Amino acid sequence: MLDVKHAFLILCVLASPGVAAPAATVFFNGNVITLSAARPHARAFAVEGNRFLAVGSDEEVLRAAGKDARRVDLKGRTVVPGLIESHAHPVGAALSEQDGPVPVMKSIPEIQAYIRELVRRLPPERVIFVPKIYPSRLAERRYPDRYELDAVSGGRLAMTDNGYASVLNSALLAKAGITRDTPQPKNGKIIKDAGGEPTGLILGAPQLLGKFRASRPRTYEDILWAIESMQKAYNAVGITSVHDRSQGPEGFRAYQQLRREGKLTVRNSVTYSISTTGTVQEVREAMTRLPFVTGFGDEWVRVGPIKTVIDGGILIGTAFMREPWGEKTQIYGYVDPDYRGVLNPPRENIIEMARTANRLGWQMTAHTAGGGASDLLLDAYEAADRDRPIRERRFHVTHGNFPNQASIERSRKLGVAWDCQIAWHYCDGPALKDVFGAERMKHFLPFRSMIDGGLLIAGGSDHMIRFDPRHAINPYHPFFGMWMAITRRGADGSVLTPEQRITRMEALRMWTINGAWLSFEEHLKGSIEPGKLADFAVISKDYLNCPEDEIKDIEPLLTVVDGRVVFGKLD
Repeated sequence: MLDVKHAFLILCVLASPGVAAPAATVFFNGNVITLSAARPHARAFAVEGNRFLAVGSDEEVLRAAGKDARRVDLKGRTVVPGLIESHAHPVGAALSEQDGPVPVMKSIPEIQAYIRELVRRLPPERVIFVPKIYPSRLAERRYPDRYELDAVSGGRLAMTDNGYASVLNSALLAKAGITRDTPQPKNGKIIKDAGGEPTGLILGAPQLLGKFRASRPRTYEDILWAIESMQKAYNAVGITSVHDRSQGPEGFRAYQQLRREGKLTVRNSVTYSISTTGTVQEVREAMTRLPFVTGFGDEWVRVGPIKTVIDGGILIGTAFMREPWGEKTQIYGYVDPDYRGVLNPPRENIIEMARTANRLGWQMTAHTAGGGASDLLLDAYEAADRDRPIRERRFHVTHGNFPNQASIERSRKLGVAWDCQIAWHYCDGPALKDVFGAERMKHFLPFRSMIDGGLLIAGGSDHMIRFDPRHAINPYHPFFGMWMAITRRGADGSVLTPEQRITRMEALRMWTINGAWLSFEEHLKGSIEPGKLADFAVISKDYLNCPEDEIKDIEPLLTVVDGRVVFGKLD
């Protein structure tokens, strides 16, 4: 009888060119969570080529596979469908550590220590760039200022950044021409102290900072390396499919090249990003010029939705809210009781994008961090729906951190899904609860209310920085994410909005069949059923029955994609 270690060898043989595949390989004596509506649990399954052949009891599967089938004794181990990460930025995440690991920074002294290291390590012409710094994750609950960066940057150009907000040291402020007399940009804020001097903190206003954020050129070869490297890291945590949430032509070409060369180990739905800040006509023409639409490709690389960015972010105080942020925004470096956040495109542009997407056959989504931005997106979806029903297009909301009961009901009527990131509740909830207050926190990622309201939620992380699955920004380990959704715990151990907990099976669906539905592939993957692609993971604990706090510690022992082993960490 074969054990799981021997299964690794068998599947490697199956993956080897020139070797004739046997009729089937049977995995039996297991605890198989199939997520099939007809048969949610099984003891065994058979793989033939890159598909599941049979699923059921040991006897049923052995009989269906035939007497020549190879046999693998799972010894009671739990098996789940291949896990689907529904929101990641793998290229940027890998490239963030191209020069070496980025440390976890939980305080301003730790940021300063990293700047000292970069000053020693990087050539003098390079900007010292510290990515993805959020005040809600720092012990001081604030950004550093220009003078704290000056103290460790040795006169070099230096900045911290998170894509929306940046802190520039004095040298970089001077190079950018930002002084006490610089007028406030229309699309952001230059924060100044009581004496009128810039503190170094700039919110929004990407035109002031773009050239510094892109201080190191990114080559096409870098993109190829990043995709390959990050896919190996994803395989190690059981991920078999990823929704890459922002690419342009070069990124699409890289995925296609790796597909042709047989170097992909993760299936990819790739989102095409566009800007909607021009005129209505420019938005319409930009979309009309695109030579493909959602669904083009195959099960390895498929065109996903078209996407734009509507507002800023909750971690830096620029999300577009339904009402003003209020007076507890010191964490972000400003206080403005009337400020609602940053709204990037005009309302009419979002409506035109939705109507054009619906007409051309695109699936659509948009970054909406605040409730006001999500409401605007739903307005656009309703406008498109009046032209022709959008339900079959599977439009969705990306992030959507504050769905109230009205937006849940609107989404249900339209068939709109939500791509949500529970990691923000875990990592940032302990700080954000004081910013938003108890009433708004009731609507912060309210998964129980959303599911009960008939919405489909896909599970993902918005992974942007670092390879480490539990210490990345944001943590992308699927079982860590499931644990967050099940327990509603914050990083400080507190339980926030416990009434919004969901069940273990609901959480698993978020990272499997719901992600497959989001890319129109629920007939191909997301569950263990005959005829579906053979993507699965053998895991270290009984997910449905282990103690709740052990869910976050679950690790894959074996990850299989397309019937081939892509990761094995076996006894």
